[in-house]
Amino acid sequence: MERKESTLEVLFYLFENYSEVDDVSQNRNALQGYLTEAGFPPKRIDHAFDWLESLADEDTEYITEPQKKSFRVFSDYECRWINSDCQSYLMFLDEMHVLTPAMRERAIDRILALQDMDFNLNKLKWVILMLLLNQPNSEAAYAWMESIALADQLPQYH
Repeated sequence: MERKESTLEVLFYLFENYSEVDDVSQNRNALQGYLTEAGFPPKRIDHAFDWLESLADEDTEYITEPQKKSFRVFSDYECRWINSDCQSYLMFLDEMHVLTPAMRERAIDRILALQDMDFNLNKLKWVILMLLLNQPNSEAAYAWMESIALADQLPQYH
């Protein structure tokens, strides 16, 4: 009997159980077999791999650098999938320079691709970690974000 996990749950399972795999794209067939044996539907597995591979895409031509006094407004469609807590957290990461504006937009794009009605702050933190892990020169931001994601609290500034 197939389980009805979301794409993000497939990704969590993949990272939790097969984190030692360096190149997911080269091991896709074997990993698909493991995920199928674990009970994940093939459609969700394919979507998870497509989503994961898209993290490394370099296509950001649709993103322009914002002006100094500009601000981000979420559309009605984005608000459907990204709640106010997640929106605020994304803006916090942008203000803290953990995410560049282009990376913030990529994160929003990847969140929307998940179409997860139960998307929450914890899931957002993991999406950001996966995004940073797949971006060159993001080691410091990844380490900072990892400590925040695992601590389940915002840092204290004095």
